[in-house]
Amino acid sequence: MAADGKHLEALVAYVEKTLLPEGFAVTTNERIFNDEGIQIAEFDIEIRGKVGSTAIAWLIECRDRPSSGPASNSWIEQLVGRRTRFGFNKVTAVSTTGFATGATEFALAQGIELREVKALSPEEFADWLKIRHIHNVERHTMLENASLLIDESEPKDRQRALAELLSKTEGSAAFLKSSKSGNTTTLANAFSSAAGKIEGLFDDLVANGPEKKICLRANYIDDDHFVVETTEGLVRVRTIIFDGEVRLKETLIPLMGISEYRHAKTGEVISQFASFAPQSIHGMKFSTEMHKIGDTGETHVILRRLPDNA
Repeated sequence: MAADGKHLEALVAYVEKTLLPEGFAVTTNERIFNDEGIQIAEFDIEIRGKVGSTAIAWLIECRDRPSSGPASNSWIEQLVGRRTRFGFNKVTAVSTTGFATGATEFALAQGIELREVKALSPEEFADWLKIRHIHNVERHTMLENASLLIDESEPKDRQRALAELLSKTEGSAAFLKSSKSGNTTTLANAFSSAAGKIEGLFDDLVANGPEKKICLRANYIDDDHFVVETTEGLVRVRTIIFDGEVRLKETLIPLMGISEYRHAKTGEVISQFASFAPQSIHGMKFSTEMHKIGDTGETHVILRRLPDNA
């Protein structure tokens, strides 16, 4: 697993949320401010709920610092202080590098629960996860030309304004505005969306094989249509004729890391999880993860949005 504290927090929070009964709230990176508006603390994972008539406040703090070695006694002291100051019933420390001997003894004496996240080898994971990569097949479209059709009843000044705008607009410009959401998009994205709605369009294509040329006439007749803002006002787009090509592209997404989340004292497994290399979907980065929950044996597959700089 990458040395990324936020990623560790997200993984632990997901597992705990999965295991918790209904009625419990899980929050991450909660910032605490004093009366003067000054931040005095930030909680990695905070869990709150009720068991019977008793309110439960559980703090989980995560530490992912491979270069710093085992978690120290001073970190446990800080967590004891947080429990007292902020009134938590339970505090758990999660480390990817284990705990120093003194830290383990002090935590045991103070009632701080210790957990670990440890990397596993593929051999240790072989009885559960046999795949080493994911086959990712994407639908690709490439726009070559597009013609916008509008009502002939549009005022002449708006028609001229639209023609002038289009003559100066670059192909990558987002000038098509949704009448429903107000968001703008490009002709290429409009082509991709229209192609994706045609049933069976990609069925005869072979992954990483040759592309298929298409001419697509997309009619926008419902309440969610495109308009173009011109100097003379909005012009409604009735139809777009797209010329382009479609193809299927297959890539292999490799397995990046496999880890185990467990109780530090007993070694009891809480969950095992595998993460695959980030992939780009519509310009955003995502990571595919598989979680095997220890108590139930269930396997959960999730797609996690990653920061753009990940």
